[in-house]
Amino acid sequence: MSYRIYNGTQLLGDVNNKSTGINGLLPATSYQFGVSNYDGNRESLKTTINVKTRGIRLIIPTSLTVNSIITLNYQEYSLGLVPIGTEPANMFGGGNKRNIQAKVISVDNGKSTVELLEPLESSSTVSLGGTNLLKGTSRDLQQKSTTNDWVRSPYNTDFFRSIYPLDNFTAKVWIEKPNKDSWLQAYIGGNGLFKGNVIKAGQSGYSEVHGTLNNNTTNANLVIGAGDGVSVSLSWKELKLEKGTIATDWSPAPEDTQYIVDDTQMNKLQDGSFAAFNGYRAIYFRQ
Repeated sequence: MSYRIYNGTQLLGDVNNKSTGINGLLPATSYQFGVSNYDGNRESLKTTINVKTRGIRLIIPTSLTVNSIITLNYQEYSLGLVPIGTEPANMFGGGNKRNIQAKVISVDNGKSTVELLEPLESSSTVSLGGTNLLKGTSRDLQQKSTTNDWVRSPYNTDFFRSIYPLDNFTAKVWIEKPNKDSWLQAYIGGNGLFKGNVIKAGQSGYSEVHGTLNNNTTNANLVIGAGDGVSVSLSWKELKLEKGTIATDWSPAPEDTQYIVDDTQMNKLQDGSFAAFNGYRAIYFRQ
């Protein structure tokens, strides 16, 4: 017996456990989730629940009134954030401007935590599974060639130290037609060497790794390759690292889908206003 999980009428997938996680939800957004029993042939009626996610929270280094509603100003391509001439037409100095309402949740030591009452994003990729801990991954194939035996990812010692402790982790990547037998491998110094299943030369498939992570992490890295000291050429996509022992479908890291990351601290500007930036996006608070 398995369980089918729905977002409205959209089937997200089947799970065997009585608990699961759902990725890609927008902040401050209402959803209706459904669950049904499924034995491979017949499906029961869905049981549904309506939920609303909380909004993104920002920290403003000033004391505001708890439970009050404030107005934030969102805009893209603010003056000084991007080089002149690289912004879209008619957006010099700021485009896509709009006001965002936020509620003051708490005040502590002169810092106010405020929660946005609406989402900044316009779309989401709702999916089952654990949160992807790796920023900057993609569904798009990335072609890599190297004169040594490994294609090295940017996820190394500093990254792994930033996410411990993690009793169990699972990493997975799609490898496309390597010229040598290749696999995903995690070396976590002080924890061990964790090697995924091999993808044969000229074939394609997922290589999956399971391991543990603690504070003895030294000289860590996450790599894809042949491990035989020769040059390797391959394409890869859908790299994901998540908590637990079950590999789930690829989803982007929350930081890759949010305009402004949760718990960002706004900085005070020379004119007395406060601002948070993410690439070409900015959100301001002016008292």
